[in-house]
Amino acid sequence: MTIRPVFLSLAIALAAGSSASAAPVFALLPEIASALPVEPARSALRKFFDTLDDDDVHDDHYDWNDYRDATSRKDRIRDWQRMQLDAQKDYWRQQKDMQKQAIKAQRGW
Repeated sequence: MTIRPVFLSLAIALAAGSSASAAPVFALLPEIASALPVEPARSALRKFFDTLDDDDVHDDHYDWNDYRDATSRKDRIRDWQRMQLDAQKDYWRQQKDMQKQAIKAQRGW
């Protein structure tokens, strides 16, 4: 019974005191990291998303309040059920296509 509080206090101490344990290794050595020829993957992804230049973020954003105010609860339930049914159909269509591809690959077509 006395072991449990010890492990609990140890876990709390590790969780609270080890904020640097999740940091990347290169964060500790910035002068060495700048000399490395390899770029981390996250910067490549950041550059990719920057090239999209989508300034109209708010146009693509789904506004729940406008949708809620413009539709009745019955219509929202109907829309949700349709979305669920469409998702189910898409799932089964994907499964069927995968099965077709597996059969074709097995037969060598």
